[in-house]
Amino acid sequence: MLVTITIFSLVATSSCTKENFPVLIGGVPVDPTSVTDIDGNVYPVSKICDKFWMTENLRTTRYNDGTVITTGLSNTAWGAATTGACAFYDDLSTNNTTYGKLYNWFAANNTKLAPTGWHVATKAEWTALIECLGGSSVAGGKMKSTSSLWAAPNTGASNSSGFNGLPAGFKGTGGGYSSIGNSAYFWGSNERNATQGEYILLDDDFASTAANGATKTFGYSVRCIKD
Repeated sequence: MLVTITIFSLVATSSCTKENFPVLIGGVPVDPTSVTDIDGNVYPVSKICDKFWMTENLRTTRYNDGTVITTGLSNTAWGAATTGACAFYDDLSTNNTTYGKLYNWFAANNTKLAPTGWHVATKAEWTALIECLGGSSVAGGKMKSTSSLWAAPNTGASNSSGFNGLPAGFKGTGGGYSSIGNSAYFWGSNERNATQGEYILLDDDFASTAANGATKTFGYSVRCIKD
């Protein structure tokens, strides 16, 4: 039997980003297995609780319209930022490769941070994921990688969801770095209040997850979901 495979192509222009159009087989969309950002970084994708999630942290240096995200800020400038900025832990490129970048909330809140056709996970989407995985008391273990990158005891870690959470740590409001190997912090794109954004936390000591608000100039990891 002849199977027709249709792939939408993009005619590039100087202002276009790399698009992530669906692949169709016999007119039926095929589930994505990866997504590519404007920098050419390729992220594996997994369907978790009826949503397509990136299973690695975002690493892009540009918004999907080509605008460069501010980086290399001094500690003082990082803490005073009111627009999007990013860094990687201890400014070591190996950490960028393994853990992705740490973005302030202003970047996470920008609708152009994710690859085209994707978006930064919202607080509601994080909450729905956690509830689907059995609730906050156990979801963290199902979301954490079993990798030795996590400090012992990495309580409850099974990665049974396929989320592959890694302990990327965070960048503080004063510009310093902390908690690599111990914790993973993920922004929600939502604002909690005038000074805080929403986040969720995975920790080596707990199988549970936690959710709270943090000052917008913290640097946390970002995960994206297909629109």
